[in-house]
Amino acid sequence: MSESRILSSTGMVLATAIATLAATSPASALDWLRGSFSGQHQVDWSGVYGGVHAGITSGQTDPRPLAGPLAQNALPNSSITDLLEQTIFFKETNKQGASYGGFVGMNWQWDDVVLGWEVDYSRSNIKSNTTTGPNGLMRTEGSNEWHVTSTSTSRGEIKDWGTIRGRVGYAMGIFMPYLTVGVAVGNLNSRATTSGSWQRYDISTPPARPLVGSATFNGVVGRSGVTYGGALGAGVDMQLLPNTFLRGEWQYIQFASGGSRPNLSINTARVAGGVKF
Repeated sequence: MSESRILSSTGMVLATAIATLAATSPASALDWLRGSFSGQHQVDWSGVYGGVHAGITSGQTDPRPLAGPLAQNALPNSSITDLLEQTIFFKETNKQGASYGGFVGMNWQWDDVVLGWEVDYSRSNIKSNTTTGPNGLMRTEGSNEWHVTSTSTSRGEIKDWGTIRGRVGYAMGIFMPYLTVGVAVGNLNSRATTSGSWQRYDISTPPARPLVGSATFNGVVGRSGVTYGGALGAGVDMQLLPNTFLRGEWQYIQFASGGSRPNLSINTARVAGGVKF
């Protein structure tokens, strides 16, 4: 058989295959591709499941919102409370540590769409400590010259937290990528302190500037107990064996701030293994 006839026969076979695939509905073609990708079977993701996870957690703590309440605690309703607040130069910190925990949830599946809920618990030891000072500022008001000097510290710690989240996923054979959103609660221990002194000088008859008043001060604000916030994330589950799966997931939590609470957020990258019952 000549080479041209061989190519012609091959071309006819390819043309027939393409025509057959083109005549197939888009949904059927997608099913065919999915089945080929996943080992010719569709995983049932519905049902109750549970597992354990471990990962790396990064905690961002910003104690700067505590400067105002701390100054008010140290010099309540004073004409120089705002001046003291300006001497408290807290900075944001970022600490990392290992985290671990467990999760349980339930899925409902409609064709490729998977909806569900999940509860998880995580434990770590994210601590941040900052110290600033001594810092001093001066301000003139009429015949008074005020001087304020302060040294301040802040500490934030969160040992464990949990979330309740809704999930929406898309079944792709042995893989199921998903998104999550929900609420979070955490065990927060935060404390901020400031101490220092102020002086008031009379500048009404320069060049004399006699000292007419001075005092020391101390202030403390803090919160120990439950705090709350919002959680969101994304991940992918992969069936390992029937009724068992592996997971890769990212989770972000923003806890409420203000008052005696610093601005605290958590980013976690983790892996997990689970069993579907």
